[in-house]
Amino acid sequence: MGTGTQTSTFTVVDIRRVVENFAADFAMIGESTGLQTRDQVASTVQDLGLFAELGYLLEISVFLETPSGAQPRARKYSVSQTATGWATQMPGDNLWPKMPNTKLRVIATFTNEWWQMSEEEKQKVRLRFGIEGTWALTNTDTSFRHLTGAVDRRYASNGYGMERKSYQ
Repeated sequence: MGTGTQTSTFTVVDIRRVVENFAADFAMIGESTGLQTRDQVASTVQDLGLFAELGYLLEISVFLETPSGAQPRARKYSVSQTATGWATQMPGDNLWPKMPNTKLRVIATFTNEWWQMSEEEKQKVRLRFGIEGTWALTNTDTSFRHLTGAVDRRYASNGYGMERKSYQ
């Protein structure tokens, strides 16, 4: 029995294709909840796409949050750089309810390489690539332990992908 390694090759175009699937999901969620405008979605997606292209993006959490901090619905997108062989599915199942007094939040998880940069280095990256959001550290829990989660979609192009897990 032999051993081997699996290598993945992907390009910026592959990353953009996968991010476009996330963008479609996020736009539909924003529209169905009434909590994000098209411009807000576009700005957030642009930033996340740039972080992905730069290799800093690990995960995206999208969730509804009440004033008390409850999270009644959530979605998590985990980045994979070894998604070779994944079957890409179409975005969908994004009709989230309109819930009074909630906000739609997006929290990105970045690599240690990003967080180990000085604020000055991060600011240079933001300016060079046109990243608009602040994307600061947060202590918000995005484990969604109180909800039931299931993987329901995979988006991939060559070796780059995102696995979507929905929580209710």
